[in-house]
Amino acid sequence: MASLMCLIYLILLFSLLLCSIEGRNIPLTEEEDLEIEKELQSLNKPPVKTLKSFTGDLFDCIEMYKQPAFDNPVLKNHKLQIRPSFLTKSNVTTDENFKPPLDPGFNDTCPLGTVIIRRTRKEELIMAKELPKYFRNYGSRYGVLDSSDNNYYAIMQSQKAKFHGFESSITTWALPNVGPDQSTANQVWMVGDLDGPEENLNVIQTGWHVNPKLYDDKFTRFFTYYTIDDYKTGCMNLLCKGFIQVSAIHGPGYAFTGSDLSTYGGNQSYFSFQIRKDPELGHWWLSTADENLGYWPKEVLPSFDVSKQIDFGGIVYSPNNEGSPPMGSGYFAEEGMGKSSYFMSVTFRGDDQRAFTPGKNWARVAQNVADKYYQIIGPNPDSGLWNVAYGGPGGLFNTSELTVPIIV
Repeated sequence: MASLMCLIYLILLFSLLLCSIEGRNIPLTEEEDLEIEKELQSLNKPPVKTLKSFTGDLFDCIEMYKQPAFDNPVLKNHKLQIRPSFLTKSNVTTDENFKPPLDPGFNDTCPLGTVIIRRTRKEELIMAKELPKYFRNYGSRYGVLDSSDNNYYAIMQSQKAKFHGFESSITTWALPNVGPDQSTANQVWMVGDLDGPEENLNVIQTGWHVNPKLYDDKFTRFFTYYTIDDYKTGCMNLLCKGFIQVSAIHGPGYAFTGSDLSTYGGNQSYFSFQIRKDPELGHWWLSTADENLGYWPKEVLPSFDVSKQIDFGGIVYSPNNEGSPPMGSGYFAEEGMGKSSYFMSVTFRGDDQRAFTPGKNWARVAQNVADKYYQIIGPNPDSGLWNVAYGGPGGLFNTSELTVPIIV
């Protein structure tokens, strides 16, 4: 009997250690492990078909009305919106024989009536407990960026107003020099009610990032993120039930490879996207130049009737004992087109639902590091397109070198 109990103890101990290893040294109790296994089964619905990307990721084709988001209790009575109301029928393909184009990143396509969802790995759910520290950067209701946890940023920050959308094209880059415990992100933050209780701050984010600890690789990936409690918790991609996917071609977690990436002094590739509030139903849609990807339902964003502030640019995370990773292209903003990273043709959308290029004094530079690490250049134009360059090689070793946040 004693030997049997000893064997059971060793098995449990091994399981705990295994979870710690798989979770990159994040120890789990037996109860936490069981809960994660349950959530993993809930997120990974039985697929109609499975696609394998050239990066080795598995993407499941899930029946549109059976996707995990609809298991969220707040979406119990939600009616799926197939397309945003601001599109006309002429913008949408309804032919049941329509076959989406073969994406160069996959070996096949998802069938009609399904959506494409990257299969969640157990390690990612374990890592999800740590994700807010990679994204948290609002320390007060006034939008003062927080430099804790070694987040270094160089962004454009809008004046306070009422916004219904954002649109731009971001250059995409490979950044192989990001360390295993670091991350670098290039994104837009759309911030909700800055005048409400700080703990209820809602923010939605999208762009591209390199996050080796989450994905166990250094690919440049498209991501989505949102928080409803000022970054105490948050939801990355489809690791929890919130963002509703409608596309059968692209989805959060998709990796940019080959011609999808820019080259220094050569071809420039862009991720073009818009976030826009649906004027009829109030959901927040995320679309690319060619595809409606999905939306954040208004039910999951209780304090996000409009965006009160828009920030965009770069943010990196790094432990204190490591030189901070590259941002953008890894080269300084002053190097210019073809070498630095850019947000091109930036537009906001106002109460009248019209897109506009913000003029002089509509936004300001905000950064918490010296220009020898990262830069951002792109004053609001009096006329014409608004293009913003940003980035740098990094190399900041500890927070003692941080500056008082620079706001210009």
